[in-house]
Amino acid sequence: MGEILFVTGIGTGVGKSVVTGELARRLREAGRDVITVKLVQTGNVGRSEDLELHRRMMGGVRFPEDDAGLTAPQIFAFPASAELAARLEGRRVDLRRIVRSVNACARRHEIVLVESAGGLFVPLTAKTLAIDLAAKERWPVVLVTNGLLGSVNQTLAAVDALRRRGLAIRRIVYDWAPDVDPVIDADTPRTLVRVLRQWGIDVPVETLGRIDVPAEEPAVRKAEALRRYDRRRIWHPYASLKDPPPVRVAASASGTDVVLADGRRLVDAVSSWWCVAHGHNHPAIAEAIRRQSREMCHVMFGGFTHAPAVELAERLAAAAPRGLDRVFFADSGSIAVEVAVKMALQYQHARGRFRRTKMLALKGGYHGDTACAMALSDPDGMHTLFAGMMPRHFFADKPSVPFGGRWSNGAGDSIREAVRRHRDEIAGIVCEPVMQAANAMNFYHPNYLRLMRELADENDFVLVFDEIAAGFYRTGPRWAAEAAGVRPDVMTVGKALTGGHITLAATLASAKVADTISNGRPGAFMHGPTYMANPLACAAGVASLDLFVRSDYASRVKRIEGELRTGLAPARSLPNVCDVRVLGAVGVIEVRSMPTRADIDRVIDAHGVWLRPFANFIYSMPPLVSDTATVGRIVAAMLDLASAPPGPAPADPDFHE
Repeated sequence: MGEILFVTGIGTGVGKSVVTGELARRLREAGRDVITVKLVQTGNVGRSEDLELHRRMMGGVRFPEDDAGLTAPQIFAFPASAELAARLEGRRVDLRRIVRSVNACARRHEIVLVESAGGLFVPLTAKTLAIDLAAKERWPVVLVTNGLLGSVNQTLAAVDALRRRGLAIRRIVYDWAPDVDPVIDADTPRTLVRVLRQWGIDVPVETLGRIDVPAEEPAVRKAEALRRYDRRRIWHPYASLKDPPPVRVAASASGTDVVLADGRRLVDAVSSWWCVAHGHNHPAIAEAIRRQSREMCHVMFGGFTHAPAVELAERLAAAAPRGLDRVFFADSGSIAVEVAVKMALQYQHARGRFRRTKMLALKGGYHGDTACAMALSDPDGMHTLFAGMMPRHFFADKPSVPFGGRWSNGAGDSIREAVRRHRDEIAGIVCEPVMQAANAMNFYHPNYLRLMRELADENDFVLVFDEIAAGFYRTGPRWAAEAAGVRPDVMTVGKALTGGHITLAATLASAKVADTISNGRPGAFMHGPTYMANPLACAAGVASLDLFVRSDYASRVKRIEGELRTGLAPARSLPNVCDVRVLGAVGVIEVRSMPTRADIDRVIDAHGVWLRPFANFIYSMPPLVSDTATVGRIVAAMLDLASAPPGPAPADPDFHE
């Protein structure tokens, strides 16, 4: 455990932030491992200006603890005492959180300088002053003073109060202040030393003199302004707006990297949620979007068609499993799933089977965040909050036989039983073929797909394969279902469809499904998104499919699979690891308990690799253009994180996908 020093002052405005930053700078130059913490920041939104000052004075260094919120655990907008600022926001200062944050920093650093809020007697809560917290935690004190009027009196009163509470005073720092008479400036430190000696107190009084504080860089100021507004007003995925997680400001991206506003580069180990297959800002796709923008950015698809839509439909039909040549364009993966389910229901309606209004899905699955897609996802997964509003479907057990495992005929009994019991109500079967992604990271045996195909054929169900995450070579072959050698009646695609450059998805159907719907009542398929077949997105999709055709992605993924399999194997011996599994360009380390946010951020910054673990899964789905060195960096980061001690178990599942 590192040493904790409480930097406080005789009042507000005496220069605690400058002194803290200067002490940290000197300690770093002396080779000491030092970090600073701002106890409570008021008068700011979204960031701590005092903490940023420390970092500039320390040479621009950043710590994982900064992004984890440990070095500025309490921030309030109103410029007042911590207690009042918190009360005006309907909150209170969380002293336990502050102490936990300080101790977390002390566990990883030799010295922690904790800058107080205001002076010794500033209220933190209705019952606790700053000096009370320091006394309770037994933090030794660095007391900051200056030569302004009354400072000797205030300094000696502070020393007396600290002694009464049994707090050790490591040093008194006399900070230079403008407009102080040189005579007073020279005499005040001597007077303090003389009186303290008369009191029998041997505490060094250090005079710093004038300190040049580096100005904040314009790019940094802009990034922090963005971060402040973002923190106040903008929701992020699966995040609180009251206490949001830290975010990094992305300035640009290219290839496998995201470039931050401060110039750091992070390897995007999750392909920005699995869609950036060809790398960020691929020139061919970006140029296709620019070229199309000069002709037409959008036109409604009701009553119009256009070349990019027709060309993309042709390319998709050629690339899809044989027979899936009827194309419905959607604007996101979730909507593509909604469309697929409506196709299944309209198909059964057209056949006169009006009771068939439910789908059969698999536990452990994930199909999106819109209402119908949530209803088809794992009923015990991340969407349980919305159970009351979602339609009820039928579920078979999560596939238990792993990909490459030994199949037993009984493994499919749950699916067979669900069909036996609900045959007359089931319109179709839906699954993520081979790879259940965002709810389970489960790679399962292809025989499950063969069984579902058999049951669909026997009962005239519509078989839907959701290839949004698994398609386009992510699991090895172009489509995950190829591992089973079966074809669905309906297939959804998205994510890598445009190479992650602009949102677009599609639902592909067989002639049988499309013709049945069209020949029934009302004949029309009842769905129509505003941005359906957006020309810019379709142009991006055409360029992306061209890249898939021109490049040997199957070989690339095979290489990545081998590198992930070999590189992640050592994780199996780690005490916090339950399992390690790899399929195609997907690598997963399942842990018993996720490491702390601070450890996650430490690993990200130390390796320059962006990871987004969720639940109990440390995983990577790297861009398919990742070379061996890039995969090696990703593997090293994953192993480092898996080696970290487990964090406390959350009260609720911490889903991030």
